Amino acid sequence: MPMDNRSGDSGEKRDLPLLRGGVALFDSGIGGLTVLRHFLDRFPSIPFAYLGDTARFPYGTKSRETILRFAREDVLFLKELEPALIVAACFTVSSQVFPDLGEECQPLPVVGVLDAGARAACRATKSGSIGVLATEGTIRSGAYPSVIRGLAGDGLRVVGQPCPLFAPLVEEGVIDDPIARLVALRYLEPFLTRYKDVDTIILGCTHYPPLKAVLESILPGVLFIDPGFELARELEESGSLRNLESGEDPVRRFYVTDSPERFIRIGQKLLGRSIGETPQVLTLPDPPETGRPSENASETAGKADDRFAARDATGYPERMGVTGR
Repeated sequence: MPMDNRSGDSGEKRDLPLLRGGVALFDSGIGGLTVLRHFLDRFPSIPFAYLGDTARFPYGTKSRETILRFAREDVLFLKELEPALIVAACFTVSSQVFPDLGEECQPLPVVGVLDAGARAACRATKSGSIGVLATEGTIRSGAYPSVIRGLAGDGLRVVGQPCPLFAPLVEEGVIDDPIARLVALRYLEPFLTRYKDVDTIILGCTHYPPLKAVLESILPGVLFIDPGFELARELEESGSLRNLESGEDPVRRFYVTDSPERFIRIGQKLLGRSIGETPQVLTLPDPPETGRPSENASETAGKADDRFAARDATGYPERMGVTGR
């Protein structure tokens, strides 16, 4: 396994096993493991690395400028591993700062998790009313209505519901629990009363899929969309990751910024398999100085980029020719 002995901006000496053509994912905590789970199911022979910024969880309550800084630091570290593709397995990043992040990471392709779920919801709805459960930041950004309007025009209605307590519940492992059900009942109340015509709901945060069984028990007639599942499915069907498959035992590496034991204890439930060795605890490098980002999140949420097949770059690896090294 190739090793890298470069030092970060903080001066710490790193010994990093290089992916050399694999896929690296990041999230504000452990929620992104639900995305990695689908990738491991569909791409078992591809090397993967995962970074959970557990010290600064959650991103969803932070300002746009802070989210962009955190995301740039995450990507700056992951680029040291020399992956062929980075996945922003965080809806807050995908909905609020992805256009800036994608532009800064060129030529390395970066994909988000926003559009795959939107496409699936547009295909699935029969009533024309789609719900979105997400963090306050993602709902406030207006990203999902923007993306769905771009996909289907004005013919579909989007109802957003912020669920700020869902992510902390999952981070604490409170999933199949009466407390989780009580919280879910509170957040789903609008779909039981005012918005009964909603027949499809997007789980707009990577922390939410573990709560799917609880949500389905409250709204049994509603289809809940897991965008991580949809992203992995789209990439598999496109064949864009086929060249990344390794003929040897693929690398699986996990990194956190705090609490590695807790990450293992709860993360293994979300991943559906053993994490293995204790994740390495990191001090993330400072990003280089750039121009000030846009003040208005809605200006960039869902912003189209001519290089991208979709607003969060789904399909981008196929166009850019992602290859192993």
